[in-house]
Amino acid sequence: MDGAERAGLEPPLLLRPAGAHGGEGVQLIESWADWDGAIPAGADAWYLSRYHGLCGDDGHTRKYRVVFVNRVPFPYHLAISRHWLVHYFSAEMEAHAWKLAEEKAFLADPQQVLGERAWTTLASLGARLDLDFCGVDFALLPDGRLLVFEANATMLVHPERETGRLAFKNPAIQAIVEAMAWHVARPAPLRAKDTVPRL
Repeated sequence: MDGAERAGLEPPLLLRPAGAHGGEGVQLIESWADWDGAIPAGADAWYLSRYHGLCGDDGHTRKYRVVFVNRVPFPYHLAISRHWLVHYFSAEMEAHAWKLAEEKAFLADPQQVLGERAWTTLASLGARLDLDFCGVDFALLPDGRLLVFEANATMLVHPERETGRLAFKNPAIQAIVEAMAWHVARPAPLRAKDTVPRL
C-alpha cells in the first residue's frame, strides 16, 4: 500500500498477480480498506493499475479484441458483459441475440464501428508492437480513444463450430489464418491495402 501511494496511485485500483492469465486472481480495490487480504497467498509479485469504469449507458462494458498479423489489424471478437471483468466465456454472448448482432457488425466493419480515430490508433499500435503476430484487448472511450487492457503475442485464435451460434465469426477468423499463412509463405510486410489470396 505504501508503495502504491508513493507512486501516486489511489483507489479504485486493479490488483493482478504477476503471471496470472484469464483474469485469475484479479481484484478490484475500491478503497484501502479492501487491501488487507487482497494479495493472494503465495503471490511473489503483483501489478497495480488504475481502474477505469467503462460501463455504457445500457449497463454493459465492451471489450474488443483485434489481432495483428505482420502489424496489420484484424478484428477477432467483441465481448459485452455487465461485469467490470469482461471475458468472452462469462459474458453470456450466445444467450443474447443483440450481443451477437453487435459483435457481427464489429467483425464485418471494425473501422466503421470503432471510428477513424480508434482505427488509426490501432494501426499505429501494431507498428509499435512490431511483431509478426500479437493481439490487443481494449475498450472504446466516448471520445474515440482506446483504453488498452493488454497486448501480447499469445492470444488464442480458433474457429467456431459451423453449426453453432458463433459460426458467423469464422470468416473473420479465417481472414486471420489466411493472412498468417500468407505471411509465413511470403515474409514481406503485409499492408492494409494488400489482398490476401484465399487458401
